[in-house]
Amino acid sequence: MEPHKWTNILTLFSVVILADGRVYKEEVDTFVERTLALKETISPKMIYSKKMAMDWFFLHRDEIIKWARGIDPQEHAKRHVMALGDSPFCEEILDALYAVAIVDGDYHHAESKLISLACEYWNLPTPGQG
Repeated sequence: MEPHKWTNILTLFSVVILADGRVYKEEVDTFVERTLALKETISPKMIYSKKMAMDWFFLHRDEIIKWARGIDPQEHAKRHVMALGDSPFCEEILDALYAVAIVDGDYHHAESKLISLACEYWNLPTPGQG
């Protein structure tokens, strides 16, 4: 996978974390854990650490909050989803996004909308429905 596609992946994870307006430690920990695992599957030679994951989230958090509260946040999220549509790893990315969405025990409507959007564009079943 091209390195620039990781911006799309990390952005989608950040949107899930920020979707309910709260950031829980469990969500950030799962973000780090799952993105590190995806890195091993998708780009094993890429240099990416726990610290890099945390730094990326905190560096981009305010920017993502700004567009998520904007006029059409679904359109912005859709661009990131569509950018990953040709990846053979969409199912793994979706499963990891879902893990972050449910880790706090509250599968928020905004998280569900993003997961549904990814399922629609990636032609995958909704996780947890079966």
